[in-house]
Amino acid sequence: MNRLMGIGLLAAAALASVPAQADEAPSEMEMRPYLSALFSYVPQEDDRGDLVGVPTRAFNEGKGLQLSVGKPINRWLGFEIAAFGHNYTGDAAGSSMRDYGGKIDGLFFYSRSPAFSPYFGLGLGGIVTDIKGTGTSSTDPFADVGLGFMKFFQIAGLDLGVRGDVRYRRIFFSEDALDRDQQDDVGEAVMKVGLVVPLGARAASAPPPAPAACVDSDGDSVCDTADLCPETPKGTPVDAKGCPAVKAAAKGDPNQKFDDVHFAFDRSELTDYAKSLLDGASKVIQDLTREYPDLKVDVAGHTDAVGTDGYNQGLSERRANVVKQYLQRKGVDGTRINLQSYGETRPKATNETDEGRALNRRSEVRTRAK
Repeated sequence: MNRLMGIGLLAAAALASVPAQADEAPSEMEMRPYLSALFSYVPQEDDRGDLVGVPTRAFNEGKGLQLSVGKPINRWLGFEIAAFGHNYTGDAAGSSMRDYGGKIDGLFFYSRSPAFSPYFGLGLGGIVTDIKGTGTSSTDPFADVGLGFMKFFQIAGLDLGVRGDVRYRRIFFSEDALDRDQQDDVGEAVMKVGLVVPLGARAASAPPPAPAACVDSDGDSVCDTADLCPETPKGTPVDAKGCPAVKAAAKGDPNQKFDDVHFAFDRSELTDYAKSLLDGASKVIQDLTREYPDLKVDVAGHTDAVGTDGYNQGLSERRANVVKQYLQRKGVDGTRINLQSYGETRPKATNETDEGRALNRRSEVRTRAK
């Protein structure tokens, strides 16, 4: 029994070293009942000579079959019912032996992936040992423990699997078994290889998730999830990221008018959209500077009509100044920039509507030759 326990511990440790497959989806696991047909081989063992009290290696290796039916319980556990039999030839002329029996197996899977499903197996059952030509036989319990794997594939649309299984089997003979006064237990290896046939249809794969609805808050045909400039005014040409498309400067024309930079009510901070506009404007300005060394940049601040004249004048100054500072950070020479502040005196649209007031809260950027 100590040897049996040692093999079990080694098998458990080997399985623990295999990478876990904890993220397998149900549709990616092989969970069907199955039939299994395995060629079974028992290597030659000195212990078998003791079965009849004859010299060592009285019987050679055993060859036989195992047929089993299995059923998964969950992603980790399964069970099998198996019937098996082996024939052993003897060293002496005409001597032979056979065994046959049945068992119940518990299989502990570390993965249910069809590509590779390793498991730890523990079986209990009964075995009949028959010494041919002597009329001597014995029925005894046994236990086995070991490792195995299954691997599934398709051939011409049919699901099949291959399987390997190695066990250490211990037969617990009674003391008077096989007409012996002191019959010892027999321990031996049993190696099996063969086919697995799944029963039933393969589990259907889950349908791909429906694409998320495209929410486009600013109406520029770029979904909010991909829009880097979500506040673009309607009608503004944008690039694939939802930011205003940079306009190339016309060759030979230093007089350029860029898209207005808009502000929230009573605010002078630049929005992400405004920064995107100024990023493009700064590139154009630097290109023009190389062509026109004396180029000037006019930045004008404006407000809507809400508030006093004096307050709006100061607000327009702050808006013009924040644009200048941003252009400088982007490489535009500050000595080229002229600031102008008009308060509410030069509206671009009516101040009677929310839409009109939003258009009036702006800074304008232009270039000109000196």
